Formats: sequence, structure tokens, C-alpha cells
Amino acid sequence: MHQWAHISAAVCDRWWEPETEWHRAWKNLFPTEWQEIRHVAIDGEVHIADVKTESSTVIEFQHSTISPQERASREAFYGSMIWIVDGTRLKRDLSSFREALLNAPPVGVETDARSWLLFARAAALIERWRGGKRPVFLDFGDAEFPLARMSSTGVLWWLSYALGGRVIATPVDRQSVVDHMLSGTSIRGFGRPVPPTLRRSGRPRF
Repeated sequence: MHQWAHISAAVCDRWWEPETEWHRAWKNLFPTEWQEIRHVAIDGEVHIADVKTESSTVIEFQHSTISPQERASREAFYGSMIWIVDGTRLKRDLSSFREALLNAPPVGVETDARSWLLFARAAALIERWRGGKRPVFLDFGDAEFPLARMSSTGVLWWLSYALGGRVIATPVDRQSVVDHMLSGTSIRGFGRPVPPTLRRSGRPRF
């Protein structure tokens, strides 16, 4: 776990990187008192969460590449958390994700769901985030997707990894994710009912 502590006067970390505008913009959607929350590990090393909500859910905004080992150590340390990932870092990530969607079958048609069944290796970005235990939301900014009944702006892609290398990609309203973390309101999809674990009152147990 010591490998990913944020840099500070007391901590020098080889995983640390300067914050991007994307990172700062996301953090500033949440109260200042929720930002840069320090945690002290058993070995005395300091770990700093990007955002920690009133319900103790940690939100990590990830722009740079991250190894599976580092990701696993953060998830184990924080427990209740979600990832919001910058999908615009590499240009090919957006194009390969779009292509994967065009070749993917929709799921949940009987409930008018707007989700697609992908395979982890269908796009490099999907493959890089396979194997984690916490929810992953991809942020492609205001990139457009040629899909019916979807907003052209303010979309996050929620990845749900399943056995056999399958991935369910669900577009959700970006602001509704922020509001959910702020006050526990429902996360809104586009023609897709919210899963039961997120539909219950209060915040989900990530």
C-alpha cells in the first residue's frame, strides 16, 4: 500500500503525479472539506483520498495509468470506494470503446435497458480496468456516441465486470452520479432502470 501515497512534506511517493485540470475540476464538484482526506496506514504512511463523502465512500479520480497491484492495494485500504477514470488521456481509447459498442449486443431489452455486453478485450481501456472489486466510471468528457435515446453531453460509462471476461457498459448521467454521492439521490441511466443496489434509499455500499 505504501507505493501509492500522495506526495506531501512527509511522504515521497513514486506513484505521485501533478494534478491535471480534469482532476481538479472533478474534485471541485464536492465540498472542500471532503477533499484530500488523509489516512494513516498501520505502518505510519499517509494516504490521501481525493474525496471522501459523509458516508465514508472514497472517490478516486484516475488520469494516469495504474498497475493492477496499485489498484488492488487502494481498494483494500479504502474498502468503500469508486473510481472515476479519465477516458480522454489516450485518443485511441475513445475510438476503440466506440467500436466495441458498435459490435456489442444490447442487454436488458425486456426492461428497455440501455446497456451493452462487451468483452474485456474488446477495448484496451476496458481490459486495463478488469479485475478490480470496486465500481468504475469512465469519463470521455462530452464525446458523442451514435446511440439512440442518449444525451450528447454529460455521460459517464459505468463498467460492471462479470465472470468469463464479460463487461456490461451502462451510460449514466454524469451529474446524477455527483448528486448521488452528495445526497444519495438515484443514479440516472438513459432508458435504463437503476439496478436494485443503487435504487434503495441512501447511498450504496460500494
